[in-house]
Amino acid sequence: MRHIIIRNIGPIKESELELKRFNFIIGPQSSGKSTVAKILSTCSWVEKEVATTMNESTIADADSFISLMRDFHKMIDYYNEGSEIIYETDVIRISLRGKDFQVKLKNQELYQREKICYIPSERNAVTLPELQGFEFGQTNLRSFLFDWYNAREFYDEDNKTDILNLGVKYFYNPSEQKYKDRIEHVNGQTYQIPLGSASSGLQSVVPLHIMMQYYSNQFFQTFAEKTSFDTDVKTRVIQSRLIDKYVLGVAYPGFNPSDRVDLIKEQNERIHERNPESLKLLEKYREELDRLTVPKRTSFIVEEPEQNLYPATQIDLLNAIVMLCSGARKHSCTITTHSPFILNYLNVLIERYYKKMPDQVKLNPEELGVYITNDGRLTDLVQMNLQTGKRSVNAEDLVEAMRVMYQEYREIKNM
Repeated sequence: MRHIIIRNIGPIKESELELKRFNFIIGPQSSGKSTVAKILSTCSWVEKEVATTMNESTIADADSFISLMRDFHKMIDYYNEGSEIIYETDVIRISLRGKDFQVKLKNQELYQREKICYIPSERNAVTLPELQGFEFGQTNLRSFLFDWYNAREFYDEDNKTDILNLGVKYFYNPSEQKYKDRIEHVNGQTYQIPLGSASSGLQSVVPLHIMMQYYSNQFFQTFAEKTSFDTDVKTRVIQSRLIDKYVLGVAYPGFNPSDRVDLIKEQNERIHERNPESLKLLEKYREELDRLTVPKRTSFIVEEPEQNLYPATQIDLLNAIVMLCSGARKHSCTITTHSPFILNYLNVLIERYYKKMPDQVKLNPEELGVYITNDGRLTDLVQMNLQTGKRSVNAEDLVEAMRVMYQEYREIKNM
């Protein structure tokens, strides 16, 4: 269960969402889509920090929480005394009302560490090689670029990857002096160019596709190789608290912290002697350490995936996104969009699910949330047929502009 309420923040007057594995938010420019996505991103990050460190005071107060969103997501002057955020999952409850900020860790043991991957609308910035040495501060763009630089290294000349059905491959060439991100024709001969010289559509979709492909699969296979938790300060804090809770707290209830070093030595000796109880405590400690330090899935938050893409390519991209998130890890994905093509195509994916079509990308409607922003509020677009019990997306109003356009065209033509 993930539930979020937002009131009086930026363009959002009041919104309430029951978040599913797949969430889509559509609406006009400046209607609050990205506001919701950015708040969700921040709350998810706070949940991760609080749950993994087992410390409800990780974010000290309301000012710290507001500053985190303001600086990381550039949400300047979005807040006032009437602003409110309530974010609740099975693990945590976060509440911000004006200057009142509270965090309640409900059930820390339910938390499974996840990778939070925010893919902003400015993702084509990766095509500018001079940005690699540029200092952005602690912003979502900096975080995205850091994730991008990790992801692209996997796709070298020996591991080129197709980009949707566009007839091109992407690869990273570290031997290039400047333009290391490369695009080539699928035959490997017709052309090979820097990503920054490709079309605007490719400059937008390549970073998105590569990021989702890498962080839905390969990231988890190479995580241990790229991360040294022995030197990670946060992980040492987690280790210390897990030892206190699952080893010392069980073996020596109410132990004196001043005896901690001696008690750890005693447990180490018992483990060396293969003491069954100490070995059981060690196994529990290792399980908990793995749960809190090794990501099990990714939470993708994507702004405007349709940028500069032809409608058919938007459909191919949505197929790819759903497919990449539908594996055993059960990644989640929240998408903001302006595209009626994407939302209407969700009904195709849902119908495939109901018809149990083999070898087809499909979407369980129970795992889908779809909302439209209007006048500072969000309206749920998922509807249920009372006769059949089947769900669908009420996307008819999204094509109203096209109906009006064609109606006028027919009227003029018949004059």
